[in-house]
Amino acid sequence: MRKSVFRTEEGRDKVRAYYSRVLSQMPFGQRYVETAFGKTFMLTAGHESNPPVVLLHGSCSNSAFWFPEIMALSNQFRVYAVDIIGEAGNSEEYRLDLSTDSYALWLQNVLDALGIEKTYLIGNSLGGWMALKFATAYPERVSRLILIASAGLAQIRPQFLADAEQNRNADGTVPVNPKIVGEQSIPKEVLEFMNLIVENYEPVKDLPVYANEELKRLNMPVLFIDGEDDVIIDAQSSKQRLAHLVPSAEIHLIPDCGHMVANSIAYIMPLFK
Repeated sequence: MRKSVFRTEEGRDKVRAYYSRVLSQMPFGQRYVETAFGKTFMLTAGHESNPPVVLLHGSCSNSAFWFPEIMALSNQFRVYAVDIIGEAGNSEEYRLDLSTDSYALWLQNVLDALGIEKTYLIGNSLGGWMALKFATAYPERVSRLILIASAGLAQIRPQFLADAEQNRNADGTVPVNPKIVGEQSIPKEVLEFMNLIVENYEPVKDLPVYANEELKRLNMPVLFIDGEDDVIIDAQSSKQRLAHLVPSAEIHLIPDCGHMVANSIAYIMPLFK
């Protein structure tokens, strides 16, 4: 029997109700597509004749967290901000096996359903891991790969996992670690939504690191952005490994910035001028 990523049906409904209220205030289209792995929800923006860009959000989030990037990119691109299947959005609530190619096949299904042969692909944290999964499996379908504080290049820091376990509440939930946010100011509503999600769903505990042979398949232009003070993933190790295996990659480590990179669009937009 498949197990939902939400702790309870009531918790799922709370998260999705909050999500719906947030989306009702956003000027984006909403769409579902069917895949072999279940229905997939996405936000859409920009003219359909523009080149496509696909956004994949991080853990403990969903496509609403891409609001600034969607607004910035939609003038030049047809934007598809996709709720990852088995995460805290409106897509199918059952997580796929991270040790298989299922997520690459899922995203292939999504692109096929949208009629997209090749796309710009942007992934944040867990979404970066998903983007790498697809780009290493189907490099011919990715025009450019943009990774923001991406998992998959280096191990998740053991201290972060230990701290999360130590701070676990009696009900099994783990509060949002303020070190993830770093020095930047995050709107109260965003933090409230993150905490609501964390209270009601089971996040990914760990993510496999990609092998050298897999990363060497990245033959498209690659941009990697992370905060120097990332408490979840070792940004320096990620930088060194990517620079060695993909020498053409453009890499930016931002001082005084943690895992949440609020100004990533400042590094992304110059690529398209």
